[in-house]
Amino acid sequence: MRRNRTNFQAERTEINVSPLIDMVFILLIFFIVATSFIDEIGISSNYKDSSSIIKNENKPLFFTLPGSGEVLVDGYSVGLKGVASKVRNFSGLVPPSIVIQVSAGAKAGLATQVMDQALQAGAKAVKMAVISK
Repeated sequence: MRRNRTNFQAERTEINVSPLIDMVFILLIFFIVATSFIDEIGISSNYKDSSSIIKNENKPLFFTLPGSGEVLVDGYSVGLKGVASKVRNFSGLVPPSIVIQVSAGAKAGLATQVMDQALQAGAKAVKMAVISK
């Protein structure tokens, strides 16, 4: 008894994947609806209302980071090592607020290092601002 090869070629099985695709979409919709989204706060931008009667007498200390890689305070270069001493000596007993003005072309790593030095020296808050041309 010899089997005919044409019988094996004619018997092709098909797998219907449309119910599988439907099930995947149903699970996707379920997980999207069932997921709770958490708002994590990285850097907060809560500013006080500018129309408030009480004015803050403590002015912030400004560090400027030009594209040349220097750290400037009032136009004078203090370098990365001088950041902590400027923060400590700025306002005496009250921890100062720091504003880092970053210009185009400045290194992001340098801005991060200035932020770290200011916080280690006791700064109350550190904010970054972009210098527009």
